[in-house]
Amino acid sequence: MLPSKFRFWLFDHLSVKTMRYVSAIPTRKAKGLTKKVYDMIREDFFKNGSLTSRSKVPELMAAIWTAGREAMLVEDKVDRTTKDAISAVLSQINDCPYCEDMLVSLVHAGGEHGAAKDIFAQNDLQKTDANLRERLEWVRAIATPGQEDIPLLPFTLEQLPEVLGTLMGMSDINRFSHVVMEDTPVNAPLGIQKAKSAALRIFGTELEVTRRVPLKKGRALSLLPSAQLPEDMYWAEPNSRVADALARYTAVVEREASRVISPSVKRIVEASLNNWQGEHMPISRSWVNEDIETLRGDDRAIAKLAIVLGKAPYQVDEKMAEAVLGNDRDEQRFIRILAWASFTGARRFVQLVAQRSIPTRSPTRILIDKGNQSQLDVVAA
Repeated sequence: MLPSKFRFWLFDHLSVKTMRYVSAIPTRKAKGLTKKVYDMIREDFFKNGSLTSRSKVPELMAAIWTAGREAMLVEDKVDRTTKDAISAVLSQINDCPYCEDMLVSLVHAGGEHGAAKDIFAQNDLQKTDANLRERLEWVRAIATPGQEDIPLLPFTLEQLPEVLGTLMGMSDINRFSHVVMEDTPVNAPLGIQKAKSAALRIFGTELEVTRRVPLKKGRALSLLPSAQLPEDMYWAEPNSRVADALARYTAVVEREASRVISPSVKRIVEASLNNWQGEHMPISRSWVNEDIETLRGDDRAIAKLAIVLGKAPYQVDEKMAEAVLGNDRDEQRFIRILAWASFTGARRFVQLVAQRSIPTRSPTRILIDKGNQSQLDVVAA
């Protein structure tokens, strides 16, 4: 195993090699909230471009870190390796090779080598443990646009806050990284995929150290001001810590977006996404034009990026990103816009998953007893 300082420098260095449109604040120049988040990421995980790409708006980096740490990384009702594995499968569907490679390495770090190889190969998961295979098959089905044949939910209601929180946080990261990461830093020519698979396992060995000490629950919450959980995230209520993290995350993204995105753009994007039921979108992208026909200039470019990123992230291209970035190349403005767009798309995706997965939903609400108990009560709203 590599020396600690060199190992984390190497991962940090590799993770920003393919970053575009934005740049991460160097560790030596970090201060205030940026330094605080960087320090926590290093202590609890490892620095990487999927997080540091938002560092020029530190509140937004703190928001995605808080949501991701508390839902994905902290082991509560669901083990972390399962959450890494479902995140890797989701990243494949959302066309984020950067995220996929990082997560396959993390599945290796959790000791699930058969699952990591299966996910990488995008096969029928025969080398994967039966319980994990059932969970990954569910994620593949429910995250694939237009898929109607969805297996039975392989998680309990008590586990869903972590599972859906993981899907929401990872969907946000996938969409954001699809734009700002040109490719994965661990690439291999066609026909040499075995070498890449071996490299990801080696990286996983180096990342085993990130899981040796259980993470303290709720540590990241203090990074952001408290907030109220939105109604559409009722599914998070059985886990008060995850619900708290998601509430704070949502409030920060919405506040930062209000500085650069007009109310009319927000209304049009949200209406378009709310009308979407998860169907596969035509490849032409002409489908977005009707929704944005009343908009002009920057507003039109922002709405187009947000709607396409929400419904079909794999269809976002450089032209769409450049239209939002503009001639002034204002990275902070771009990060605020992109963070809201990726968050809003992820939010709608998880709304749809919750509707198809939770047998009791609004107006019936799932609540949890306060305190240390984990007993679920289903009560009328």
